Amino acid sequence: MSAVPSSPPVWDVIVIGGGPAGSTAATMLAKSGKRVLVLEKSKFPRFHIGESLLPYNRRIFEELGVWEKVSTAGFMVKRGAQFWMGDGSRHNRLDFSKGSFTDYPESIQVERATFDKILLDHSREAGAEVREECTVQRHVVEDAGVSVSYRNAAGEETTERASFLMDASGLGNLTANHASLRDYYSGHKKIAIYNHFTAVDMPQDGEKGDIIIVRRENSWFWLIPLDDQRTSVGLVMDKEDFQSLARKPDEVFHDAVKTSKAVADRFNNARSTMPMQVAVDFSYKNQALVSPRVVRVGDASGFIDPIFSSGVMLAMSSGREGARVVNEALQKNQAMTPAMRSYEKRTWKNVGIYWEFIENFYKLHFAQIFFQPVNKYRMVCAINSVLAGRTDLTLAIRWRLRVFFFLAWLNQYIPVAQRIRIG
Repeated sequence: MSAVPSSPPVWDVIVIGGGPAGSTAATMLAKSGKRVLVLEKSKFPRFHIGESLLPYNRRIFEELGVWEKVSTAGFMVKRGAQFWMGDGSRHNRLDFSKGSFTDYPESIQVERATFDKILLDHSREAGAEVREECTVQRHVVEDAGVSVSYRNAAGEETTERASFLMDASGLGNLTANHASLRDYYSGHKKIAIYNHFTAVDMPQDGEKGDIIIVRRENSWFWLIPLDDQRTSVGLVMDKEDFQSLARKPDEVFHDAVKTSKAVADRFNNARSTMPMQVAVDFSYKNQALVSPRVVRVGDASGFIDPIFSSGVMLAMSSGREGARVVNEALQKNQAMTPAMRSYEKRTWKNVGIYWEFIENFYKLHFAQIFFQPVNKYRMVCAINSVLAGRTDLTLAIRWRLRVFFFLAWLNQYIPVAQRIRIG
């Protein structure tokens, strides 16, 4: 770090990335009177995966002042999550309205192109300067500020200076990759093959809008209704398993559909609406989320398997909390604060709540209990609250979760639950 910056900062904060984390941070900071510049590489609206939200997203929407815009945009209401075995022999449903520890009874399924644009436009309205089609080329952190150089759609390069940098660059993981901070979760190198389809036979009536998760032996499907016609469907599997098949992604996807009755029965008339999409190696965490004058939020802080739809909620939560600690640092005129370190620990803790479920979901002894739920001592209610997006876990929730995970562990050695085949 050099002792003196080349020029005084023009902005209080530069935010790299205009997705849910970046727009959340920008709105929070702009509403607090800060000069905020958002650099987004794409032109919104743009396609993005990750369409299923959690009920506790609403708390953040309300704090941002964007709930009315989101709730009136025509998105599909999501009241529950269904978990099916691949052969269709067994399933269970979590109804968010029936959890005694859950404050919000429903959520939404969104088309991300529309949803993300609502959030980014709201940042503009809050006072943030948003520049789209601007690709960051490099960044430099100095003692008294940061500089970010970017190239716009016309190919012109510009450098802007700020007191702080918030990295919300998503899976691009810009600043963390530059500092070699990315660590992949051991044993969780995955590939996701996905598309949007019409005429998928999805639940109706009181279960309309439910997300469906289909557990196969070593992989799983998501089925997310976007509206009355379109459904997002994706297959997630180990990257090594995919490579061993030596087949094209669309061939692997459709073969998995045919051999999974719970999906095949819904695909009789399904038609894809675009070329098959692929994402690889997406479960990782960064070794550090903060450094002097830099805070990482959203997927630029880490990303986990999307099986429980926690991505957008965790991204927006980190964007909100990251903005708070940056705002405090600006007020104190400090490059690093204890609150920034606390943000880092809190973000890892929130991710860890979901990671424990994700890591265990792939294990037989856990799945056997998960697919045969018994709400004794309201343990299912405690699970419901977490899968609805609650991260401020009370003692009443925490001890029930610990009992549940202990029983799942014990099921390896003693038949706590009926022995059932998974897949």
